[in-house]
Amino acid sequence: MLFLPVAAFAAGAGALGSAEADGKGAVVQVLAGRDADLVVVSGGHDRGFRPGAVCTVSRDGRPFGTVVVAESARARSVALILSLDPAADSSAARILPGDVVATRANPRI
Repeated sequence: MLFLPVAAFAAGAGALGSAEADGKGAVVQVLAGRDADLVVVSGGHDRGFRPGAVCTVSRDGRPFGTVVVAESARARSVALILSLDPAADSSAARILPGDVVATRANPRI
């Protein structure tokens, strides 16, 4: 009798541990705010994004920004822009749709 609840739980949690949970997603939209800017990412729990996760933003394989995940749903996340590299050229000094967001490994682990 215990196998049914465990199997049901495992089936529901499959997306969290799936091969697709690579910690990467694409920027879908940038939301300019009065006090802070946010980015919407095409990936959420299904890709390994969790609230509080610090992520790197890159374009053409070159990192240029840092965001922190503020909210995450199954397939979408919203992240707060923490910093952009001031040394980058003007086009890379802005996050644009299509840029790649990737979670960072925790250096304390």
